[in-house]
Amino acid sequence: MPEPLGAGTVPVQGPVRILFLDVDGTLTDGVITEGATGDLRHFWVRDGLALIWAKDLGVLPVVVSGRPSPAVESRMRDLGLEAYLGAKDKVAVAGEVLAREGAGWEQCAMIGDDLPDVPLMKRVGWSIAVADAQPEVLAVACSVTSHPGGRGAVREVVETILRHNGTWERVLRRYEAS
Repeated sequence: MPEPLGAGTVPVQGPVRILFLDVDGTLTDGVITEGATGDLRHFWVRDGLALIWAKDLGVLPVVVSGRPSPAVESRMRDLGLEAYLGAKDKVAVAGEVLAREGAGWEQCAMIGDDLPDVPLMKRVGWSIAVADAQPEVLAVACSVTSHPGGRGAVREVVETILRHNGTWERVLRRYEAS
């Protein structure tokens, strides 16, 4: 069973450089509404804000999803995030990002919720499952969030990573919230 996120044990040495994220069930609540104008997704606004902080403070958020979606494409563009939608092999996509960034697997974290996330979670230095992840995902995760997917889990992960990297205080100073 994975350790609760923020419980103290961090399985990576040094700063986390790249955070890979799944979309459906991780960045969203997993509900997809199909309509005449396309698909609709629910994104937690605080997750998006946290991803902007991560990017500004040296953690590269990279979204990798097996399903293409105009709604997700629009949200990622709005946040200015790198996104690979319709990815057939998440590990291959991540490997290309690592090669480009000159990073190692041990410098990466991944947050996911379902079976397609398992291969990438097994490769990264810090695998994190959302609270409502499938049992098989929880079985391979190092850590688990207290929040479910699409309801603050990503914010929780980003705050934990920024604390680990020693940059969380910079976020607080922006808002004079320390």
